[in-house]
Amino acid sequence: MTKRARGSAAVPAVNDQVTQATTVIQEANAEPEINPNVAVVNTQVAEPENINPNVAVVNAQVALVAQVADAIDAAEVADTHDRAVAADSMASPSKRGPGSGLTPPPSPVPVPPSSPSTNRERFRASMMPSQITCDLSGVSTEAGIRWSFQAIVIVVYPAAVNPLRRHVLLSDGRGVVGVTVWNANVNLFGFSSIGQMAHLTKVSITVHNNVRGLTLNKESTVTLSEGSGHFAHTWWRSFLSQPPMAAINFHDSKENHIVNVSGILGSVSSEAKVVRNETKMLLTLKLVDRTGIVLVRSWNHSEAQFAQMVDKPILLKRLRVTAFASTKIGELLDGAGTVVHDGAFAGSEDLERFWQE
Repeated sequence: MTKRARGSAAVPAVNDQVTQATTVIQEANAEPEINPNVAVVNTQVAEPENINPNVAVVNAQVALVAQVADAIDAAEVADTHDRAVAADSMASPSKRGPGSGLTPPPSPVPVPPSSPSTNRERFRASMMPSQITCDLSGVSTEAGIRWSFQAIVIVVYPAAVNPLRRHVLLSDGRGVVGVTVWNANVNLFGFSSIGQMAHLTKVSITVHNNVRGLTLNKESTVTLSEGSGHFAHTWWRSFLSQPPMAAINFHDSKENHIVNVSGILGSVSSEAKVVRNETKMLLTLKLVDRTGIVLVRSWNHSEAQFAQMVDKPILLKRLRVTAFASTKIGELLDGAGTVVHDGAFAGSEDLERFWQE
């Protein structure tokens, strides 16, 4: 009795365990229950044309935020790398190559020379001659001030006696200045000195009839040179490559300016004039172009030099503009000053056609 009772009591417990295991197996093999909301989302993902607009907007915004975050991370990484490279290059200049893209350190700022520190130096500096140009409009005329000066010789007038002196005109492209040289310096100037650079030291400024000029004293020095490098040399030589101006523009030019002109040599004539009790021949040329006539004169050129050029185009380089009786007249410079071209030049063919029209 005892063994049977115990056996029949254990059977229900075993049956319960078998029932639970069967239920678990059935649940595992059964199809899962699908949530309606999840089913809708899955359908939208599988079929893009059925996607809810709100869901699409959210997805686009999420993707854009992800792209922005990636760009920020990449920029921070590049900036950190550039800083490290720059610090390394500044610490080791030899590692910086031509393709590194780094700006070299700025060059040191030049320090201006210090001013005179003592009264003696200030006094010496105030007594040193200053450099001036041919534009004397802003130069002080105070007595006792001495200047250094250099310019191109353009006109040399005949020498006079009792006392021995000679007047010359100098120019550097910024104006024309007249100066009278005396005694031993008179023979320095002649036709051969036209176009040379005159160096004058310790000269003073004078004013006569509201015209400023230079005057020499016993301490002044005068020298001539053929050297180059000064801006006056550049101005003087530039006329050899400049084109000529028309007759109408020549008459609008200012006095004492140096210009280039061209035209047909219409006539050549000479006239005797009495100058300082001496008879001299005045040469007159007339150049013609489509805009007018230019009158050219010279005291030191002969008619024979231009007789073969009549009715032909000519080009005059470095012609000085003068005026007489309110009429602009060109003056030939002596020596190597004025250069005459009677062959082919720019505009010569047009002048020939004009002369035959």
